[in-house]
Amino acid sequence: MHELVMRIKEPELCYVFAENARRRGHPELALQAHRRAVDLRTEEYGAGSDAELAAVRAIYAYEEALGYRKGKRTRATGTWQFVNRHGLLPAVYKRLQSRNGEDVTSVLRELQMDDYSFEAVYRAHPEAFVSMAA
Repeated sequence: MHELVMRIKEPELCYVFAENARRRGHPELALQAHRRAVDLRTEEYGAGSDAELAAVRAIYAYEEALGYRKGKRTRATGTWQFVNRHGLLPAVYKRLQSRNGEDVTSVLRELQMDDYSFEAVYRAHPEAFVSMAA
């Protein structure tokens, strides 16, 4: 990640940086700024385990992909409601079971965040989902 992007300490500033970078002809820096925004938002959330941290990152990346596709910031309201009712890992498992998560896979790939997808969380932490599969 570029040094200028690493210096950013707030997610909102990442979005400003991304827009400026895109306008000035540096799309690679804009993509890095979007990824940095997801990382900063994940750090602010403060998840307990590694699997939960990856789950939070996947939800924020999902929001980022939705917003990127629509051209405006979008919140994954339904997913966050499910998180509040049932927890992070059950929410990720539910997103994996639904077909709606598939439509952002190409956007995540375009944003170079395919390693932040719900599928990546499942592949990295399969033991966390064992009890849900039954």
